[in-house]
Amino acid sequence: MAFMIPIIASASTASLIGMGIAGVSAYMQIKQGESAKKGLYNQAEYKKLEGRIESVKAKEQGIKALQATNKALASINATASAGGLEPSIGTPVDIGTFHALQPGTADFFTAKDNASLALSSANAQAEELRFAGRMKKQQGYIGALTTIGTSMATAGSIGGPTQPNTGFTPQTMGLG
Repeated sequence: MAFMIPIIASASTASLIGMGIAGVSAYMQIKQGESAKKGLYNQAEYKKLEGRIESVKAKEQGIKALQATNKALASINATASAGGLEPSIGTPVDIGTFHALQPGTADFFTAKDNASLALSSANAQAEELRFAGRMKKQQGYIGALTTIGTSMATAGSIGGPTQPNTGFTPQTMGLG
């Protein structure tokens, strides 16, 4: 009987140590998943910021297009007036409309569309990153549960105290 006590203690100790290691591992998996989520959320915020920057740049291009259009119209009007033409009728209006106003407004609306696209694209990328972050956190929890479950199954298979041999078996008792 004295021989069995160290075996029982070592099986129990091994089981406890295994469960402790599994607990620490599970905790680390959860922390890793949460850390990955936080990192991806930070990347998402950065993407949104990049999108806003690109949107502002596109709006500035639109403003420059309108300023260039305004200068071109002013130049057409000045040239027409200097040449003795009425700037608000006839050829100067056609030149202003077809060679300055239409291309300028087209450039402005293109820039406006680019600004909207930059924002929507950045928001979509940010949402994808946030989703990936949620998945990383979920994977951490699933990994932790798997580790704990595996550890519990292993601890159950290590077993506890062995049954003493009394010499009585189903066969010796005539039952087998």
